[in-house]
Amino acid sequence: MTTSILDSPDILLALQQRKRRVGRRLKASRQRITERASQFYAPLPKATSRAQTVSRFVSNGVVIYKGFRIFTNVVTTLRSLFGRKRRR
Repeated sequence: MTTSILDSPDILLALQQRKRRVGRRLKASRQRITERASQFYAPLPKATSRAQTVSRFVSNGVVIYKGFRIFTNVVTTLRSLFGRKRRR
């Protein structure tokens, strides 16, 4: 607790006010996070040309491929660390 709360004549009221201020800040922060996250997952506008359609198709394919490669690398690493050791 800060000294301003301890120095106030009504400590309970000061704590309640501080709790409300922190709650408002948290609510505003949650709202900003939600807005920014929705920008990441917002659907793309409809493609206007065949070139945009092909470009998006290729881009999505590359993203899926990279995600699959990362997943397989993680699984391989985990299996090498925690998997059964083979006898030689």
